[in-house]
Amino acid sequence: MREAGTDDTSGRSRTTETTVCPLCAVGCHLTPADGADTSGRARGVAGPANPNGRLCAKGINAFESVDDPERLTEPLVREDDELIPADWETALDRAADGLAAVTDAHDPEALAFFGAPHCSNEENYLLQKLARMVGSNTVDNRARLCHDNAAAALAERFGYPASTLGMDELADSDLVLVVGANPAVQQPVAFNAFVRGGDADVVHVDPRANETTRAADVHLAPRPGTDALFFHAVAAELIERDAVDASFVAERTTDFDVYRESLSDVDAVRAAAATDVPAGDVRDLSERIAAADSVAIIAGTGVEADGGATARALCDLLCLTGNVGRTGAGFALFRGLNNEQGATDVGCRPDELPGHADVTDRATRERVADVWGVDVPETPGLNEKEALAAFGESIHGALVVGENPAISKRDAEWTAARLDALDTLVVVDVYETETTAHADVVLPAAVGVEKTGTVTNLDRRVQALAAVADPPGDARPDFETLCALGRRLVGDGFDYDGPREAFAELRAVSPIHADVTVGERWGDDYRERFATPDGRAAFAPVETDVEVDAEGLALVVGSRAGGFGAADATADELLHLNPADADALDLVDGDAVVVHGDGASVETVLTVEDGLRRGVAYLHADVADPLVRAGTASVEVAAA
Repeated sequence: MREAGTDDTSGRSRTTETTVCPLCAVGCHLTPADGADTSGRARGVAGPANPNGRLCAKGINAFESVDDPERLTEPLVREDDELIPADWETALDRAADGLAAVTDAHDPEALAFFGAPHCSNEENYLLQKLARMVGSNTVDNRARLCHDNAAAALAERFGYPASTLGMDELADSDLVLVVGANPAVQQPVAFNAFVRGGDADVVHVDPRANETTRAADVHLAPRPGTDALFFHAVAAELIERDAVDASFVAERTTDFDVYRESLSDVDAVRAAAATDVPAGDVRDLSERIAAADSVAIIAGTGVEADGGATARALCDLLCLTGNVGRTGAGFALFRGLNNEQGATDVGCRPDELPGHADVTDRATRERVADVWGVDVPETPGLNEKEALAAFGESIHGALVVGENPAISKRDAEWTAARLDALDTLVVVDVYETETTAHADVVLPAAVGVEKTGTVTNLDRRVQALAAVADPPGDARPDFETLCALGRRLVGDGFDYDGPREAFAELRAVSPIHADVTVGERWGDDYRERFATPDGRAAFAPVETDVEVDAEGLALVVGSRAGGFGAADATADELLHLNPADADALDLVDGDAVVVHGDGASVETVLTVEDGLRRGVAYLHADVADPLVRAGTASVEVAAA
């Protein structure tokens, strides 16, 4: 697969080569099933993520968005409170003038820049470069916050906020521990190829039995809020049975004695009382881990709820048993969206420059400045959540590329008011959204199968995109749009022949990309040392006193899947309860119910589910949205 050529008439790429599926972070290779015709289905092509050349149901329909009549096909500008069509030059001038006016009236830090995992590495790189050359570090992509706690734990322990092993290595694992994730549905090609098709025992830890549970040897369902304590108890059992990799701990970690002391009052019996997991199951899992030559962990958004305690506990388990930095062992962070990892890698976050380099580090800023020719602001900016709250106060203008902050996890009216408080809002997107409704300028974008460049999948593999279709109407790849805005706002630094030249520049400023070849994973998988200052992973004392909210039912939210044109086939509009909880509420399957929590409520229908643990109310994210926006952790359920 190569970067595609250039069409003589459009100036854009057009090819029938293989590209990367834009609908999740696995990174399957695909091509139109019928030659160059993208009006039909996609055909899988064997690649690192899909070695059998298979696609999931979403991937087969990866081209649905290409001919979607709802797509934006021309720029729009606001006149008399209405968005009307405009030509590109007019729209770009209006966008640049509006953003520049904010810096003139306030300062560069009054601008916010939001990127997205639907954008390529090169596009997110240009966005953060534009932000910093203008003078603002308030640049972010919201998707990274979905895995922020797990990513932070990985960076803290091992050096980088990314998976420590490749997906293909899962096939060499003896034990795969799936925690707070449902990869059989969310990442089915990877799960089927490397886990279901392997010889490993699979242990699924999740409050709800689902499709992944059916492929597991064991299902464990700790009470919500006690997952970290559960894994601490497993660690304590391993220490008690002397199943610690002593040489690994001595040579590649620090502060083990302090960590071990903090676990001194934890045992399987005590943990069982708090977690509702029988002591025998705690001991069984510790025995399985002790007996395995290689242990891998797959984690999803379900490990995010406790501020990172569960993710850190999982990292501790790996260090305790020497299960990181070798084949078939490590921590796989199963992200959801196609370039979620890459957007962060290239610096689309407020506190780091490309390559996960600390923006407060002077030497790092000087290295980047040598390439860019301008100084980089030294104070970290606001993340997307913080920036949204500051709209109309310290933030007065925003450039939003492929993102929809209007559906942030906050009250919808509050969010709308924040967007309307901006002096200038420029949105680059594929469709009209809740955010474009507030925009001053809307610029139509291409989708992933209409672009060249690269994306980085969930195991750090940098993969090439090829344009297998042309954008409709006057829509353009974000790369072209950002170059045009960059030239208008800062002048030099945005004249590229194409994404390939931008990637070469990325390699010059990002240490992790310096030696990577497209098609390879960045990083060395920690075979010899970790990417921490001293090359070691540091244990830390843990908190083992857990308070569980006994009021109401713990709200568990099913995650959304896919991207443009990808319907989540697993979504439903029902409230799921355990039979015992339904009986206690005098409710039966099929009853209309109201779910209340923290000033918000939703009306839906009850379904009773044996596979859901007691004390949990499960709703899909689309249904739970009002509750999530209100910050609800526990709910009450009553007949409608």
